[in-house]
Amino acid sequence: MKLRPIDDCNSVQALAVLTRGFPEKSESFWAEGLQKILASPSRRDAEPVGFLMAMGGEDVGVVLTIPGERPGPDGARNVFNLAAWYVDEPHRWLAPRMLQKVVAQEAVFTDLTPSLAAQQINPRLGFEILNEGFQVFPLPWTALRARQQARVISIDHAKLPDDIRATLDQHARLGCVVAVLQDGRDYHPLIFSRMTRRHLPGARVILTDSKKLIVDNLAVISRFLLRNGVLFLLMDANRADATAGGSISRWSAPTYVKGATDRSRIDHTYSELIFLG
Repeated sequence: MKLRPIDDCNSVQALAVLTRGFPEKSESFWAEGLQKILASPSRRDAEPVGFLMAMGGEDVGVVLTIPGERPGPDGARNVFNLAAWYVDEPHRWLAPRMLQKVVAQEAVFTDLTPSLAAQQINPRLGFEILNEGFQVFPLPWTALRARQQARVISIDHAKLPDDIRATLDQHARLGCVVAVLQDGRDYHPLIFSRMTRRHLPGARVILTDSKKLIVDNLAVISRFLLRNGVLFLLMDANRADATAGGSISRWSAPTYVKGATDRSRIDHTYSELIFLG
């Protein structure tokens, strides 16, 4: 088994394996997603965006490792979002070994949409459950809560560091809903990715300084999202995070992390949720 990095030079070979491994998605879907990942500003020094697995000189597997950075106590940390993991059936017995080699480096790894197979393998590779599932907030209902909360303002009126402002601008260009929550003199960036469930328009929390920030200011955030055509909001959560007053809890979509992370915060910027939907 040999692994070789996916970069600008061999993205065509990666596209072939992704299309074969995930036939429910079109080749154009994977081509567009790969191009977005390769062009992402989170990709430092043209670093690889995944790995191809070869046996006997033939590509038989693929995994994306979408690069990014997160703030940490000692400075920025490298973060890699695992996505689109696939190995051809005859070589699938080597799949755990493939992932073991990929996550061996010193960095933080996330798995935001783990398959059932990944959920079984992840704990053996040092991953822990980051969130057990998600909460669903029906926004026409949660918008009716008390109004004594912070204000949602546009990024043009917020005092933000240049890197945060750039992140918001870049995600807006990628189709996300972005805003800033102003609480007195504090400005909290917010990013939501659009989604559709049962033909209803919704959104998922991509960036917030804390889950509590969303819950404490749910009414004003709900009204902001309703004005943007969103009817429900998904937020990563654990059972301990569940709130009353209109939220529906589900625990069937866990997310995983390997390495130190702030569990009260949500940061899925520059991840598969943005590039692959």
